[in-house]
Amino acid sequence: MADLTLDEARKEVAALRDKLDEWANAYYTKDTPEVEDNVYDKNYNRLVQLEQEFPQLVSQDSITQKVGGQIDNQFTKVTHEIPMLSMGDVFSKEELQEFDDRVRKQIGHEVAYNVELKIDGLSIALEYTDGKLTRASTRGNGQVGEDVTPNAKFISDIPQTLPEKLTTEVRGECYMGKEPFAKLNAERDEKGESVFANPRNAAAGSLRQLDASITKHRHLSTFIYTWVNPPQEITSQHQAIEKMTQLGFHTNQTGRRIAKMSEIFAFIDEYTAKRNSLDYGIDGIVLKVDDLNLQQDLGNTVKVPRWEIAYKFPPEEQQTVVYEIKWTVGRTGVVTPTAIMDPVQLAGTTVSHAVLHNADLLRQKDVRIGDTVMLHKAGDIIPEISEVVLAKRPKDAQPYPIPTSCPSCGEKLIHLKDEVALRCVNPSCPAQIEEGITHFASRPAMNIDGLGPKIVRQLIKNDLVHNVADLYHLQAADLEKLDHFKDKAISNLLNAINNSKSNSVELLLTGLGIDHVGAKAARLIAQKFKNMAKIMSADVQEVASIATIGMTIAESLTTYFAQSEVVELVNELKTSGVNMDYLGKSPEAVAADIPDNDFKGKTVVLTGTLAHYTRSQFTQKLQSLGAKVTGSVSGKTDYVIYGQDAGSKFTKAQKLGVQLLTEEEAIAKVK
Repeated sequence: MADLTLDEARKEVAALRDKLDEWANAYYTKDTPEVEDNVYDKNYNRLVQLEQEFPQLVSQDSITQKVGGQIDNQFTKVTHEIPMLSMGDVFSKEELQEFDDRVRKQIGHEVAYNVELKIDGLSIALEYTDGKLTRASTRGNGQVGEDVTPNAKFISDIPQTLPEKLTTEVRGECYMGKEPFAKLNAERDEKGESVFANPRNAAAGSLRQLDASITKHRHLSTFIYTWVNPPQEITSQHQAIEKMTQLGFHTNQTGRRIAKMSEIFAFIDEYTAKRNSLDYGIDGIVLKVDDLNLQQDLGNTVKVPRWEIAYKFPPEEQQTVVYEIKWTVGRTGVVTPTAIMDPVQLAGTTVSHAVLHNADLLRQKDVRIGDTVMLHKAGDIIPEISEVVLAKRPKDAQPYPIPTSCPSCGEKLIHLKDEVALRCVNPSCPAQIEEGITHFASRPAMNIDGLGPKIVRQLIKNDLVHNVADLYHLQAADLEKLDHFKDKAISNLLNAINNSKSNSVELLLTGLGIDHVGAKAARLIAQKFKNMAKIMSADVQEVASIATIGMTIAESLTTYFAQSEVVELVNELKTSGVNMDYLGKSPEAVAADIPDNDFKGKTVVLTGTLAHYTRSQFTQKLQSLGAKVTGSVSGKTDYVIYGQDAGSKFTKAQKLGVQLLTEEEAIAKVK
């Protein structure tokens, strides 16, 4: 860089600022990032380097002098009395050591840090008056944020009332866990909507909603870690965390007070290895000078505090080669491209597939057969191609042609207004029928044991079923046509189909696969209307009046049952003997019928990797015993059941004195 002239540097600085401003606007304001974090960081650090080498080029409108993004004018503006600053970033242990050297030199003596995980979310400020939540806001540009109070009231771990009548402000991170992130993206993908690039943007897109009911269904969480004006007796960061935990805030309990850099490096190594096993995303480690008075002495620059720094993990990426792009048709007709690649080890698993989601994304990334690509996991969970290594592109590689006809039925694909997806709208498309019947038979729906995707595929191939009602007309002679299907298998499947006729109507409602109507919503609707006839005749307002349902589900349900072919399908199911009534009881009646046991009426949290059950299976078992299974630990939690690699929930339970059970101890109580 030293051989650059001032004019050359000025041109590069201008180009970098334009590019970074565009990327920052997409990331912070639109919640739709255009590049990976490491690409942004590389260009940002290059700009910082140039401005240090040529200080005459520094200007107040440079992104290096600003915090966060623009403010969305659709939200009420909130002026932060104390600015919400960014953190400085470092990318190596050497740079972290340099930070420590600067702090010790300025203070003049040894210093201890509170070392915390860097959560992959967005900043949030919570204001309380006399112990009641009065306002929640985003960081915005650091000086002015957006009022998101109605949305924050739907985040379950944000206390609406504190046990002490404090007038105060705390700050932290709003995030989306890995499991809700994966589920949300899968749902959006199936509906033909654009997917979120990572958990941070999913959280931002969910919190910054004008319709708070959308936030309500997005399963957001928080970690609170900053007290703007703590009580006088709080003199350190770790004390502040402890007190906020006592007040009911959700805090991350992995933090440690450490004075030696060697121990801080060991902490980094520990969580570099553990990050994939956490149920939330982290992208680094944060060092904060623990003594609050020393924080005041060190002060801030224009943009960042001098008393804290973020060490960012290097991107975990692997190179691999794409040898096929496969198009699949989902239950709703959305046609999705998936890159098939040479298998590589990534974040603890073997990866050979990466969903490209839609034709627009495939064009944008310009992935071609034979390309070498960089592969990472979005949110540490979803395999994703970050970029093509153009230097390794084969000379004969051609842009991949976007299909115009359905790969399953051959019908013309269409691009519906406001959708990013290609869609097959042929109701007789075999792939859609296969996905729909498989969903109908799944455990959360009609629970027809033995009717998996392979059997469904054979039934369709042999022209035995065309919709879910056809399942109830199958005979032993029909099933004999299937490959490797013998007498016992035939008998078992026919029995399972026949038994499903007796299911309560909410399972049928789930099995029909209505947009937005999952198992929980189906149960609430069935409890309200009692039978399918009343459900089908209900109007939008009647459905929306059910607690936690809302207009989105209500409109989807009523629109679905307004279709004549749906009415015909339900009538055929009824004629076949499928139950149309709600057979369950009220939650109170169900609880009263459960025999006394160690978990009845108790609040339970599961954490870590379980050896004997999936988390979903154990949750269902505990709920059948009358337990309430929640996702966060508080003073009201009765038990925390833990498996291997139990993390912050285990630690928080220890601090709060919540009873801890190993998986084996819990199983013994269940039995």
